[in-house]
Amino acid sequence: MSKSKYYKWYILIISVVASFMAILDINIVTVALPKMMSHYGENATNIEWVMIAYTITYSIVILLTTYTSKKYGLKIPFIVSILFFLLGSALCGMAPSFKFLVLFRVIQAIGGAGLIPISLNLLAKYFEPNERGKAMGIWTIGIMMAPAIGPLLGGYFVDYVDWRMIFYINIPVGFILLLLTIAILDNDIPVKKYMHNFDYAGFIFIGIFLGTLLYVLNEGQTLEWNSRIIMTFEIISFASLLLFFINEIFTKSPIIDFRIFKNYNFVMGNIVSMVRSAAIFSSMFILPLFIENILNYNAMRAGILMIPLALSVAVVSPIAGTISDKIGPKYLLAAGMIILGYSNLGLGNLSLNTSIDYIAWNQVLRGIGIGLINAPVMSTVINSVGWDLIPEASALYNVLFQVGASFGIAGIGYELVVRQIYHLNQFARDISQNSASAQSMLNFLHSDLIKNAPSYFRYSYFPTYTMKFFDNVIYLYSEISSFGDIFVILAYLCIIGLLSAILIKNTKYNK
Repeated sequence: MSKSKYYKWYILIISVVASFMAILDINIVTVALPKMMSHYGENATNIEWVMIAYTITYSIVILLTTYTSKKYGLKIPFIVSILFFLLGSALCGMAPSFKFLVLFRVIQAIGGAGLIPISLNLLAKYFEPNERGKAMGIWTIGIMMAPAIGPLLGGYFVDYVDWRMIFYINIPVGFILLLLTIAILDNDIPVKKYMHNFDYAGFIFIGIFLGTLLYVLNEGQTLEWNSRIIMTFEIISFASLLLFFINEIFTKSPIIDFRIFKNYNFVMGNIVSMVRSAAIFSSMFILPLFIENILNYNAMRAGILMIPLALSVAVVSPIAGTISDKIGPKYLLAAGMIILGYSNLGLGNLSLNTSIDYIAWNQVLRGIGIGLINAPVMSTVINSVGWDLIPEASALYNVLFQVGASFGIAGIGYELVVRQIYHLNQFARDISQNSASAQSMLNFLHSDLIKNAPSYFRYSYFPTYTMKFFDNVIYLYSEISSFGDIFVILAYLCIIGLLSAILIKNTKYNK
């Protein structure tokens, strides 16, 4: 099988299915959280641990793929990852209590953590540097289609079947993936034994750092940033990072080979990737809130608006990857960041009059920008290092991508509240009962709304309901303005990505 000219394309199919399954599971779970709350009798704060437990475990276990890939090759860790993911999915579907569900999500995350980085390793191994852009562009289709399909599929299961199906759906897909992997993937156990001992101390320290950091970023807004538990975890996170660096200096077998950070394109590429991650996931977090809470669309219709984004990414990514192989990634990354920034700026003037058509076309534009970035930035990172450092490159790429997303969502969630308070104060100052605009509202209420009400209501409750009316108007407009401000902030964030893209050395890989 390995001698066939089609073999690398079989590997690409396996990689696409694996990445699609891993990302689909993350997105499909979100729509089922309210149903889980009612089923297990948990509040909103507790139910978040269904997502947080997965995210933290996923980010920590990714670092293990570097060691396992070098010691055991790619096939065995990949099969083990699929088995853990299948086991975790089955157990989550059968979870008798909320605590068991969280525990089983950890098992599922152990498997999911290996699927994406090992998929990248497989592409790097079986595709030449001048082909990786195209391959990663196709691979990106699975990554981007999952967020579009997830809410729709999850919504269907929750509304019409059973919320547990969001986990059971992984079993047939994972079983097919397992059979394909066993049958197709070469047995690539290294001929020479990997001599380095595993850096247990380093793994513990970096695990504590990532775990506490992601906990703070996920829960800071909910528990208050100045709360005792958040500040304690911040101290633990900083201390564990310091101990990690001290350990890595003196250990003979560091879990992270810091030589990789001497690579200029690796660093610049990851900055671009983190900015892209923060911009994408932040917008995917707040745009549905605007659509559902302000425009009053349901979750299913909000999910449908993710489809134009996914489709445009799916069309553009393979093309961008192919072009990147020929002319290098630099100009595509710069163009992608400009378009992504412009699409964010286009949502800076959100209002009640913003049409769904406008948002849909903006999603298409956003998808074009993301599509121009995805494959070129991955090929930049992977091609910047030699084969011996590719496991480190793919693992760190995925960890930093996740950290970028967490920072983006946490930062935007905080700014959303801050900007809303700012606009509340502004509107409260500008609109008073003595102002011309307020007086016109009072006249409107009196002439058109109140005159037909019962007399008791007119004379006893008019002042009270007038004030409530003003409060609701001010609150609504401040909320809308804060959403617009966030997208402007994301547009400015893209400038950092643009500058990093411009600084990348435009390496070409010719046949």
